[in-house]
Amino acid sequence: MNVSITSQSLEATDRLGAQLAGLLRPGDVIQLRGELGSGKTKLVRAIVAGLGLDGARVSSPTFVIANEYAGDEAPTVVHVDAYRLAGSDELDTIGWERIIDGSAIVLVEWPERIANAMPSESATISITQTGEHSRRFEIETPKSWKSRSGLLALATPPASRRGTVCPATGVPVEADCPTWPFANERARLSDLYQWMTGGYSISRDVQDADLEHGE
Repeated sequence: MNVSITSQSLEATDRLGAQLAGLLRPGDVIQLRGELGSGKTKLVRAIVAGLGLDGARVSSPTFVIANEYAGDEAPTVVHVDAYRLAGSDELDTIGWERIIDGSAIVLVEWPERIANAMPSESATISITQTGEHSRRFEIETPKSWKSRSGLLALATPPASRRGTVCPATGVPVEADCPTWPFANERARLSDLYQWMTGGYSISRDVQDADLEHGE
């Protein structure tokens, strides 16, 4: 199954990581693909936090190759960075067979460096930077994940935010836009200016009942 998700902010990426964490099980291997600075480690940090572990401890294991995160009630996570490996032949140095023995969730950055060693049933998340804090995530899952509930929900925005149109510009607004329901900060400030200068007005007097019920 393939799912494409656009994140417009760091907070939205954190939410995506938490959603992914809810889908993962020990034995899963996730390939994280993307250029330098695309946000692979950021996503790992969000997934680790979503699993109930200390996401603040997560850093890219470029020099140690693999970091392990474990907790009393959370699944073990192994974070691998294969950037410095010349090939899969060097995986013996980190105990690769033990890492993928099914007891841990394994997140691999630069999996193309060790392509021959990646399990056939691994999932792939390809990350593309589309702005300073915005990213596009292309998620490809194996057939064995088909029955996992919540997979389709990854690409489904909250019902209350679907089909939103910016009131200032009239253009569609993504559900995870940080300035929602406005298209951008300029549109938000423009709307505020209209209220402050009398450009907008309420069509009737405000009643006590409006304040009591939040209408």
